[in-house]
Amino acid sequence: MTWKRGLAIFAAGVLLLLVGLAVFLAREAERISVTTPPSAEPLARPAALDGPDAPPADPSPSAVHRGIRFTVLRVADPEPPGLYPVKTGLRRVGILLRLEPVEPGAAYSVASIRLRGSDGVRYGWALTNQEPALHTGTLAAGDAVNGWVAFDLPPGVQPAALEYGTAARSEPLLTLP
Repeated sequence: MTWKRGLAIFAAGVLLLLVGLAVFLAREAERISVTTPPSAEPLARPAALDGPDAPPADPSPSAVHRGIRFTVLRVADPEPPGLYPVKTGLRRVGILLRLEPVEPGAAYSVASIRLRGSDGVRYGWALTNQEPALHTGTLAAGDAVNGWVAFDLPPGVQPAALEYGTAARSEPLLTLP
């Protein structure tokens, strides 16, 4: 083997290692919360809005993002227990969303929905214990979908806003009641 060929194999190996590291770091950033300045002011929540039997928000907060109207129908804080346990020391908050297309063919993903807490931290989704769970899809003209998305929050942190994007970079969506 010539030194040029050996150097080329070494460079290819280093390149593969760097690509693998980049993929790992991107997935790890998706998995953990990223602390950034908050995009919404913390909100005081009336006691009437707590609990799984809370009345739906009136008027329902709504916003249009990437061709889809997102509307908050209900907030369950805490979410009722179920199949998916909550990590010790956290509580699970469920948010029932209605998605309606403003532009036909608009796509959505539950993995892109983030919650900004009153502490300014962006939290990724958790498995919800309520049905129907929001998943991933494309909305045709006239379609609409309702689904729950859940987030695990530490004690004392209130849900402040929803955002849409990745853990490293997301855009404000709407302020929660």
